[in-house]
Order: sequence, then C-alpha cells, then structure tokens
Amino acid sequence: MSPEQVATIPAFRSLRLVIEQQVARITLNRPERRNCLTRDFWRELPQALRIAESRDDCRCVLLEGEGPMFSSGIDLAVLDDMQQGAVREASRRAEHLRRLVLSLQQSVTALEECPLPVVAAIQGACIGGALDVVCAADIRLAEAGTFFTPMEVDLGFTPDLGTVQRLSATLPPAVVMDWLLTCQQITAADALRWGFVSRVADHPEALAGLAQEVCQQLVAKSPIALRGVKELAQFTRAHGVQASLRYTAAWQSGVFPGADLGRALQARRDRQAPDYEPLLASAPLLGARDGGG
Repeated sequence: MSPEQVATIPAFRSLRLVIEQQVARITLNRPERRNCLTRDFWRELPQALRIAESRDDCRCVLLEGEGPMFSSGIDLAVLDDMQQGAVREASRRAEHLRRLVLSLQQSVTALEECPLPVVAAIQGACIGGALDVVCAADIRLAEAGTFFTPMEVDLGFTPDLGTVQRLSATLPPAVVMDWLLTCQQITAADALRWGFVSRVADHPEALAGLAQEVCQQLVAKSPIALRGVKELAQFTRAHGVQASLRYTAAWQSGVFPGADLGRALQARRDRQAPDYEPLLASAPLLGARDGGG
C-alpha cells in the first residue's frame, strides 16, 4: 500500500484493520480481554467494513481474533449499560432499548451487507454475541479445538442480534432449537457436521494458513461474479427460490457476459490466471454512503 492508503486507515480501539494482498484483515486485537465485544467494537466494525468496501485494492474481508480465543462475546459492561439505562419512564425506556438493539443488529448485519465476501476464521472459542457476529459471515472456518456456545438464554434473555434468524435460515430446526435453548457447547467437529462451518483446520497455525488460502482463492476470481453470488444467495434466503430465479434473470441481464467472461476464457486458452479489473469501489456515492469530497 502507498503511504496515502495507509493514512486512510484510522487506529481503532477494539480491532485492527490491515489491507494486504487485496484482503482486508479485521482482527479483534484485545486478547488480554479475550477479545470481548466492547462498546467500541459495535461502532468500529461497520466503520472498518466501509473502509474495506470503498477500496479498489480490496476484494475480500477476513475476520479473525488475535490470541488463543476468537471472542468471549459481548462485554458484560455493555449489558449492564443496557439493563440500567438512563431513561426510566417505561414507554420511553422501551423505545430507547428498541433503537439500541436495532443499532447493535445493524453492526452485525454490516458483515452480511458488505458487498465483499467475508471469511471468518474462528479459533479457541466463539461465545455469546461473537456467535451472532460469525453467523453473518459468508464463509466460516474453524480450528479443531474451537467450541461454540450461545449464552443469552443462560443469562436470562432472548438472543436478539441475529443468531436465531440466521441459524434458522441455514440449519435444521431441531438442531437450532436444541443448541440455542440449552446453550450447549458444540465442537468444531459438530459445527462441521451440521454445516455451520465449511472447513476445520487441525490447529490455529493451520487455520491461519487455510484462511489465507481461501482469501487468495477469492481475490483471484471475478469481483462481479463474487458480488453476484453473495447478492443472490441473500435474496434467496429472504424471498425464496422462485422470486430469486426471476431476480437472477434481471441481474444477469445487466452484467452478462461482461468483460470478465472474455478474460476468463482467454486466460484458460493461454493457461494463465485471469487478471480482472477492480470494481469502482472508490467512485463517489450519494446518500447514506456518501463519503463527501
């Protein structure tokens, strides 16, 4: 990266963002606190994702945790703040809490709505709110010693940041209900068997290598094709197969065949890797994502 590009990445408190080899590495970097999800995290994760998706030199996001544990979940201080609340009158407190939960939900949904593929590399433990976070990733990888534990019911409240919805959309109902209601701890082997993760590495170092391998496979592919798969998969989960088939026809009519198909075919003939142009990520947008300038 150029010095100018490095300068555009701020110093975060709860995570570190580094862009290298076209991969935005978002690392939870508070291992001394077991990478718990502090108040800063919920604000900074969407900020880091917006930076990644605005960069022409970025085609994939890797979410990982520093140290032996991916994350111990939401910081209990955040829960205390939610429980206490400065607003006491019942209806106003309820309305305030509703907006608070929606805001936290949007922090997680930012992973899902990021137009880049998001890979989560999970080691050690993924507990409580961290499970909500990785549920929103596109690809989940784990190391063999990892365990996954929902915590909300054991803490006396209903999961509210997306675990119920995203697991129910992808896993068998009996599995989801057993897991979330009992708050049982499942292993990486269980997660692989259920289809919650797609691959398991033997140890943390192997997980790092696997995550890098998967990310490099992604950045070598057509960014238009990657974006289309993510968009259509999300549309299918939301609206069903038939509606998605019609949407797919509309999507293809706008992007197919495109320059990338020609590049891919020529690369096959030349027995070389295709060289795809980046998307216009840094082109100015209007509206909510207008960066100004």
